[in-house]
Amino acid sequence: MLARALSAVGRTLIGAGVLLLLFVAFQLWGTGLHEARAQDALGTEFTERLASAPDVAKTASELTSKDTPTTSETPAPTTFAAPPATATPPATTDPDRASGAEVRPGDAIARIRIPKIGVDKIVVEGVSVDDLRKGPGHYRGTPQPGDAGNAAIAGHRTTYGAPFSEIDRLAPGDQILVTTLHGTWTYEVIGSPDDPTSGHFIVTPEDVWVLGDFGDNRLTLTACHPKFSASQRIVVVAKLVDPPPPSTAAATIATVRGASSSAGASATAGSGAVEPTSVEAADATAAPADPSLDEGLGGDPSARNPALLWGLVFITLLAGVWQLARGWRRIPAYAVGAVPMVIVLFSWFEQIDRWMPAR
Repeated sequence: MLARALSAVGRTLIGAGVLLLLFVAFQLWGTGLHEARAQDALGTEFTERLASAPDVAKTASELTSKDTPTTSETPAPTTFAAPPATATPPATTDPDRASGAEVRPGDAIARIRIPKIGVDKIVVEGVSVDDLRKGPGHYRGTPQPGDAGNAAIAGHRTTYGAPFSEIDRLAPGDQILVTTLHGTWTYEVIGSPDDPTSGHFIVTPEDVWVLGDFGDNRLTLTACHPKFSASQRIVVVAKLVDPPPPSTAAATIATVRGASSSAGASATAGSGAVEPTSVEAADATAAPADPSLDEGLGGDPSARNPALLWGLVFITLLAGVWQLARGWRRIPAYAVGAVPMVIVLFSWFEQIDRWMPAR
């Protein structure tokens, strides 16, 4: 009896170890295949949208110099700037850019390129779990890249293509290029609050002030930190080199189907920016409506029950195949059960991945 019990425990532990290794393989490679397929589809979608955009060939400088008169702009920061003492309420002033084109969560809205670390990805609208499985996601309620204000994008560091895996290597002056339906925009990384020579800083998931309006035109990138953990967030901030089109000088954002209202960030010409001496010094602004650094990166609690259910289905199927092998022949029994077991196992891993915080 003891020998049988020890044998059963040993087989159970070996099986659990194999499942753990398979899940790690799914995390590192399976999720990457999922993201690669999504990026291919998004690339085609974005190319088609670019082809039909009337001002696609225009760069940021062409938009500002040819189409509109010169306006005063808030000076671009060279280091991280604290938000102004009074935050300007979000506004949408350009009906063509803000409400004329309907953008849904998961739609391709931009292409982001970071030459130093080899990033070239299509950005989707939204930062939900499903959105970030496709690629970097734009925080709804912040301006679109290239528009006035603080445009914010989130991405994974170790799974689903790991688009922001190496953003910790970025240094002040490194370029980030973003192509939207309205042109190509150049951003330059600026120094962090605590160390002007560093291109990144670390915050907690509750520090939503990094998504707020700082009175300038910037791009904020966020991802989980450290790698393989979601306990903190790494943040990279870059200034917009060229001024945005004056038609968006009061900030514009995407209008999402079904949304009850639009939110954005407003840039006020001539507003002063105070240089913080620490990360905490900047924690005083109102961020966009309903922001969260945890959305999409903190896991989806609603996936818990499906994960448990698929796990139960897999164990039941495994027990059925084992009984079939005992009463029949092993190889035919395993051959019959292999395909359904792989399908169920993949579904189980997907739900576990949705449930767990991002890595």
